[in-house]
Amino acid sequence: MKSTIFTVCVLVCAFASALADVVTLKNGDRVTGTLVTVKGGTLTLKSDILGTLTIPMAKVATYSVEKQVAVVIKGREPMVGNLELTPSGDWNLKTKEKTETIPAAQVDTIMPASDYEKLVVQAPSVLHAWKGLASLGESIQHGNQQTNTFTTTINAVRERPAAPIFQTHTRTTFNFTTLLSHAAQDGSNVTSHTLSSNLREDFLFTTANFVFGIAQLDHISTEGLYLRQTFGGGFGRDVVKNARTTFSVLGGLTAQHEKFFTGLSDETLNALIGETLGEQVSKRVRFDHSLNVYPNFTQTGQYRFDTTNTLAIKLFNKFSFTTSAIDLYLSNPPAGNEKNNITLSLGIGYTF
Repeated sequence: MKSTIFTVCVLVCAFASALADVVTLKNGDRVTGTLVTVKGGTLTLKSDILGTLTIPMAKVATYSVEKQVAVVIKGREPMVGNLELTPSGDWNLKTKEKTETIPAAQVDTIMPASDYEKLVVQAPSVLHAWKGLASLGESIQHGNQQTNTFTTTINAVRERPAAPIFQTHTRTTFNFTTLLSHAAQDGSNVTSHTLSSNLREDFLFTTANFVFGIAQLDHISTEGLYLRQTFGGGFGRDVVKNARTTFSVLGGLTAQHEKFFTGLSDETLNALIGETLGEQVSKRVRFDHSLNVYPNFTQTGQYRFDTTNTLAIKLFNKFSFTTSAIDLYLSNPPAGNEKNNITLSLGIGYTF
């Protein structure tokens, strides 16, 4: 019985090994694993025993991939087929139609065809593939004045393909803020509502540089603003982008239409200067910041800006304690209205 179990285990291990890809190094060593990617002169494998391995292609003598792969080629359409490394360091790709030798210098990325299809071919619905933080907060005060303030913030990003392994891809950023406040004292009631939404679509034409389009809607009662519509675009750059820190700058032009509660309305042309920062301070602490400044070209000397700062401290699972500071500023509101709309809030956030 024991020998039978041993034989079965040996056969299972042998079968699993046969399904895996085998890499032979120039020093004679052999490594077994499953292909993750080949990019930037580095082969990444996933091994059940050793975990994720990264091997410089300069050290690889032979390598063939059992399953079909997608090869992203510079200046050409991606190709799908069976792949094998040649002694010269180039790649032989066998498709349904032919076998072709592809110079290594022309290859941008190699990955399993099934993974490529999930990233690129299968487009998600509008509500899927987003990553970000949604938070809710409320404050209640009872005394000479009774106040109730409810806040909501959503900060979300979606990249297509889902992993930015390709030089050219798109990125969508969505931000939404609400502040609903009610105060009562001696029979008098004051209600203040703020709603601000911002949607930005980036097209990255290199690993760091992008063009963007932006659309923003604002309703800020403390500034006497009934509705502001902002549309525009420009250029941006990811100055820093790694596992811990992202820092981007952007600049462009926007057209703006404003309507105030007084009935006054205007249409202006504005510049846009902005920056965003995301910092994973530790495993449990994250800080996010954004600032957009809009100098007014039509009414010179006037401007507005909006800035958001959020600190999230992980509590358990996907839930966090959040604290936010939001400032929406308009230099020339109608008489009797505030220039600054500043919100400080504490709440519970959910990471998705």
